[in-house]
Amino acid sequence: MACTSGEPNATETGAPGGATALSDVPPDIIQTHILTRLGGPALASAATTCSQLRTLSSHSPLWANACHATWPSTLAPRVRHVISMFPNGARSFFADSFPSPRPSQKFSPHNPDRTPELISAVDLFHGGNLVLSKVVETETVTGWFRCSPFRIDLVDPKDVVPTRVKYPVDDDTCRELGEELRLSWVLIDPAARRAVDVSSGRAVAVEKHWLSGEVEVRFATAVDGSQDWPKGFAHCWTSLGDKEVGLCRVVVRWGADMQVREVSLQMEDVDGVQMNGRDSLVILQRVLEGGRKRRKEKDGGEGYREFLKRKKERKEGKARAEGRLDMLCVALAVLTTVASLFLFWRWSYTTS
Repeated sequence: MACTSGEPNATETGAPGGATALSDVPPDIIQTHILTRLGGPALASAATTCSQLRTLSSHSPLWANACHATWPSTLAPRVRHVISMFPNGARSFFADSFPSPRPSQKFSPHNPDRTPELISAVDLFHGGNLVLSKVVETETVTGWFRCSPFRIDLVDPKDVVPTRVKYPVDDDTCRELGEELRLSWVLIDPAARRAVDVSSGRAVAVEKHWLSGEVEVRFATAVDGSQDWPKGFAHCWTSLGDKEVGLCRVVVRWGADMQVREVSLQMEDVDGVQMNGRDSLVILQRVLEGGRKRRKEKDGGEGYREFLKRKKERKEGKARAEGRLDMLCVALAVLTTVASLFLFWRWSYTTS
């Protein structure tokens, strides 16, 4: 079956072995029996093939089903309402959330008040099976949020989420666990009607505590909130400094009984210091407003490794700078001591 430009095809001319034109298939059959079987990426690809498929694939329920299949947490009433407010509904939401983010190239002075609320839609899968799906709403206008370390908790400390995941007994099973887990953490800005997935998708590290037996799985994505500042706005950059680049880190902690006890989102800068809510919100705003690029399985891991490399280089640079400062202090101390001894000797000589 293929798209045609209106020219006679083999079926119409009676040629043997001809293909059926797409225009011969009723549109309702295409929408209800063909396009409904496609995931979001395949649906987007189908829309680029011809005008007929582009029109048929713009049907809103198709994209709503694609969102629900990819992120079950979008079935929550609040999230469904927010998605309906996007420019093109579920289609715009999928276009925002499925690709990987890239920095915004346009100038926009940071203003945390532009984002009074963040909605987190989180889904955790193990081997294709849904383990956890939850939505959390976070107010960002309070002084407590702005000044405290940025952290969004999904699971209440008093609650646990039972799972059927097997406990990893050695390094090999830990590695297998990391390969089978998939996590999406979609941050939604209802005011700006934008969304972005800040999770790496794949786990970047799996560690088991030697004493308590707890298993910690980390998902991380390096986000770049830097911009090309216009002349006269240099102070906007210096107010954040090196915090223009941060690490969105999702921690999933399992107990020894493999019950999920913690799922949290945090942000840290290149020095490994946890960022506060205000600085984190500024970077997330720019990531939300930025463009998108084709998602790759290795994007999160590569970005995480690049962040660790930059963090190590920065640490080594600081160590070298501190070493030079220590040498200068020692040299000044020696020079001061020698000068003091010389002055004392001269004073003793003149008085004698």
